[in-house]
Amino acid sequence: MAFPRVFLILLMISCSTGCFYTQAVKGQFEILSRSRPLSVAKNDPATPPKIRSQLILAERLLEFAENELSLDPGTAYSAYADLGRDHVVWNIFAAPKLSLTPKEWWYPIVGKLNYRGYFNEESARKAVQGLEDDGYDTVVGEVDAYSTLGWFRDPLLNTFIENKEILLAELIFHELTHRRLFRKGETAFNEALATAVSYEGVRRWLQAEGKSDQLDDYALLLKRRAEFYAHVEHTRGALRALYASPRTRAEKLRRKTELLAALQDDFRALHRRWGSRGGNYWLAKPLNNAHLVASATYQEHLPLFENLLRTHHQSLDDFFRAAKKLPKIEDED
Repeated sequence: MAFPRVFLILLMISCSTGCFYTQAVKGQFEILSRSRPLSVAKNDPATPPKIRSQLILAERLLEFAENELSLDPGTAYSAYADLGRDHVVWNIFAAPKLSLTPKEWWYPIVGKLNYRGYFNEESARKAVQGLEDDGYDTVVGEVDAYSTLGWFRDPLLNTFIENKEILLAELIFHELTHRRLFRKGETAFNEALATAVSYEGVRRWLQAEGKSDQLDDYALLLKRRAEFYAHVEHTRGALRALYASPRTRAEKLRRKTELLAALQDDFRALHRRWGSRGGNYWLAKPLNNAHLVASATYQEHLPLFENLLRTHHQSLDDFFRAAKKLPKIEDED
């Protein structure tokens, strides 16, 4: 996830959006004020051993990203911040009741994005209520990391530092990719690109570390993600056809409910087959168009970038040059 430069925003906004940008500024200031250099955090006797070892791992991942993945961390992740909460941002996704075209929000610097991020969960929930009153489907996603695209020194955060090695590597490589290549106003391009690079980066990391067993585990994880998304994409296709059909609005809404309920049944079957544990926001509440919009943001165009990487024989420098020249990716209705 990427987020706009916030400190200059207050000079550029109307009263109607002032509350949003005020909380954005406060949220960014909180992160910066809580940040400590890694050398300080690692050597602090109060730092738990688990956190210390994860900070050291993160440093190694950053070095690998720079030397092997054509990613330049710069000052990113050279500090650590404990925010005292489980998530850094809450992202809102929204779509009309009978459309899979995501609602867009405009930001200075980065242009239009398909989501709205809040540093405070209560603020996000209030914003969702307003969107629902206006007739939108909505979903709030809990976000553990985000990038300021090099405008600030993004620190490592307590919200993700304790992730398992594979997931921590994936997250760091994803966010660093935003710093390498980010196209203004093209959410689907940016997120699919970063996802493809993060997957490739993790595979290379595990190979370099000689962890063939974890490489097999990661291949299985990606296979399951692809299977999960195949069900999502099948339902997206059915919904697109439904929304374009001559059926009445009432008929479309009824059939939409049936299709999304069937999708949840598919997910439950996958969970049983995989032996998955824990909660899943795809199963917690009835699904709507916003869930599918959020998923598509990261996954819909992933094959495009994976194929591009293969075309360039896994050369990331060549891959980034080619990706930069790709035409704009349009969101589908």
